[in-house]
Amino acid sequence: MVKARLFDFKKFVVFVFCLHALLGCADELSRTLDRSEDVVTSNVEIAVLEDDQITEKDNETFFEEPVVLPVHLGPLLAPQKKEATNASSYSIGSYFPVLSDDAVASDSAVSASSSQSQSLLETAEPWSPAIVPFLDAPIDHESKSVNPLTKAEQAHESSKKEVVPAKKLAVDSHPKMPRIAILIDDLGYNRQGMDSSLMLPTEVALAILPSTPFATQTALTAQKQKRITLLHAPMENQRELKLGPGGLYAKMTEHELKATLSKDLDGLPGIQGVNNHMGSLLTTKADSMKWVMETLKGRSLFFIDSLTSPKSVAKKTAQEYGLETVSRDVFLDNIRTEQAIDKQFSRLLKLARQHGSALAIGHPYPETMAYLKKRLNHLEQDGVRLVRLSDLLTTSPSVLTPSEQ
Repeated sequence: MVKARLFDFKKFVVFVFCLHALLGCADELSRTLDRSEDVVTSNVEIAVLEDDQITEKDNETFFEEPVVLPVHLGPLLAPQKKEATNASSYSIGSYFPVLSDDAVASDSAVSASSSQSQSLLETAEPWSPAIVPFLDAPIDHESKSVNPLTKAEQAHESSKKEVVPAKKLAVDSHPKMPRIAILIDDLGYNRQGMDSSLMLPTEVALAILPSTPFATQTALTAQKQKRITLLHAPMENQRELKLGPGGLYAKMTEHELKATLSKDLDGLPGIQGVNNHMGSLLTTKADSMKWVMETLKGRSLFFIDSLTSPKSVAKKTAQEYGLETVSRDVFLDNIRTEQAIDKQFSRLLKLARQHGSALAIGHPYPETMAYLKKRLNHLEQDGVRLVRLSDLLTTSPSVLTPSEQ
């Protein structure tokens, strides 16, 4: 009996010893696992950090550089994501951003933007509008003193110091920015086109077809508005489309072409320049273009190349004769829908930002008139300025001498 109990006691002691050893091993294992988890966590954090860096590096291709607006429009803009598009797709672009619907910043970009913005807020001076000197606004130069004086000391100091009239600060409302000009073609055939085009901002120029029912009325009304007007000279095209009255053809002799053009010019009072209506054939003919430019030079008129053919020599010839000239960059309304017109207008803004200026040509379609009437009121929000057509004109330093002509 005693032996049996002693045997049971020994088994109990062995059991307790084993249990104690097991608990010790478990505790050591727990510590080892904790250390391993810390290492794994650290490795994971490093891996995540490296992955973020790789992601940011990969995304550099899809992000534009931070955009610095003209100072009157605000501080640095955060980068915006630019999704890859096909070659036929256009967007307003990045400079003063109006992004396409699919241009959305990723989470990492938003985080980076927030971090950058916070850094700017902490380190940079608060943004303020661009300012220019004006006259006579007294400013207390001691208002920002680091060591403020007591009231008695301030009174004593003010009695000794003369308040000097300083220059008043006024907001600069005309900083340098990309410029666009707009020319409306094909006017003169109907009253609706005349009325709607004359309601656009006066910077918009009008090109009037010769010998049309409303040609003279359109020209006279536009000139009362101090608006630039042009002869929209019909020129022969490659598709043999009818030109209407006053057309200029490649088969004409020098005398015939100059006489027809002069008659067209005489029929429109007060015009300042000429551009071609159609003309995909005539503008490629060097002799015909020389005769056109000689006629315009004698009247001190400028020439706009509507660029209806990539082989046009019109602008080059105008420059050779010392005429002020520029060529068209965008046709707004080859497709007469608001969406298509908006796409072309976005392209116009993009070109202006790239090159400093751009010229668009539109027509007096109801869709175009409605779009421009609404859109031109919001240009400054895009950081682009609408200017008169004459502001885009240039001349070439290379001018033909009378003997060369």
